[in-house]
Amino acid sequence: MKTWQKLALIVLPAILIVAIGIWRIHVARNQPGVVPQTVERHLSDEQMVQPRKLYIDDMKSARDLIGKPVWIQAGYELDYYPYAAHRVDFAHKAGVLPSVQRLDIRDIVTQKFPANLPTRAPRGTGQAFAVFTMPGDPKEYATAIGTIQGADSTWYCDNVLYYDDPHQMYKFWPADLWQAIDQHQPKAGMTELETAMALGVMQQSDSSNYGNRTVEYDAGGKHWSVTFENDKATQIEQEHTAPAGG
Repeated sequence: MKTWQKLALIVLPAILIVAIGIWRIHVARNQPGVVPQTVERHLSDEQMVQPRKLYIDDMKSARDLIGKPVWIQAGYELDYYPYAAHRVDFAHKAGVLPSVQRLDIRDIVTQKFPANLPTRAPRGTGQAFAVFTMPGDPKEYATAIGTIQGADSTWYCDNVLYYDDPHQMYKFWPADLWQAIDQHQPKAGMTELETAMALGVMQQSDSSNYGNRTVEYDAGGKHWSVTFENDKATQIEQEHTAPAGG
């Protein structure tokens, strides 16, 4: 066999392999593309609602609330006290503010918690209080909305207050649902958000699986246990009742 014939036997198969590879690439590129399917996650009407924030971070911005209504977002978390003669009366606690309660802000003042006063609010060197009235009650009350520590201050207004009426924010909820929320009464079929609207944020749960767990609520002296499946309340128990306020 001649030399050129030997070279042909070596080179020709390599050329053939390269040609087949180029042809396969050409075919693949000219085939209709397969678009990977994506699973769309549709947000519910509830999830679309984003409560407005004011980013209050000092006394000046807090005082912008004066003369305006706010509503309680952190239900059954904020203690409130009578306010008279420009002083907070810590000796006679009025109660704990329920969810969705409207407050009409009259003033923002500073005062210090007594050392022996049980409170969930951070102490610091002083507190900032919102002075308010409630519909149907002309008396003035005060609740802590910030903590003062020397020259610094921490404000938690955005976490505990709604600046818009929740009845309008969630106006797609039916009237009977809002009636139960306003009466702070859970009902079967409520979502976790709706139940928290009724019973507040003082809660514990047996799981982090939101919408599929049992949640315990402490709502102004009433203790509730609510079981959710697929984000619907399926079992509701009022375990015991204790005096509210206190």
